Amino acid sequence: MKRWQASCLGAVAVLILGGAAMLFVIPFGGAMIAAYEPLFNRLTSYALCPEASAYSFRDYGFGQPTGSSPIAGTGHSTELTCTYEDGSQEIFPNEVVGLKGLAAAFTAAGACSGAVVLLLAAVAAAAAGRLVQPRARRTG
Repeated sequence: MKRWQASCLGAVAVLILGGAAMLFVIPFGGAMIAAYEPLFNRLTSYALCPEASAYSFRDYGFGQPTGSSPIAGTGHSTELTCTYEDGSQEIFPNEVVGLKGLAAAFTAAGACSGAVVLLLAAVAAAAAGRLVQPRARRTG
């Protein structure tokens, strides 16, 4: 086996295994980011108003029923206010904050895990290429 073949084989093996692992890492990583409130708030504010100079979240309606059923759970609502350099403000309702925030959290998890898989593929390619001893050429 030649060195370049070993490098390709090592990289492809890591990409296949890493791609399969990302099916697990992205949903759980996104959920963990969404559960950590300071990081989730920062990602949400950056996704909704990246050019804002300040932002604030307001939680309200704690204990509201989430449905009309008597056994429905309770929840709350969140509102994001972005303040810009010129003093103007923009307010985002609960639905926008929730959807864009979750999208930002899962995107961050996907980008980080994708970068790790690519880095590991490069390391595997380099290591596999160094481990393979090329065959001696036969003359005659």
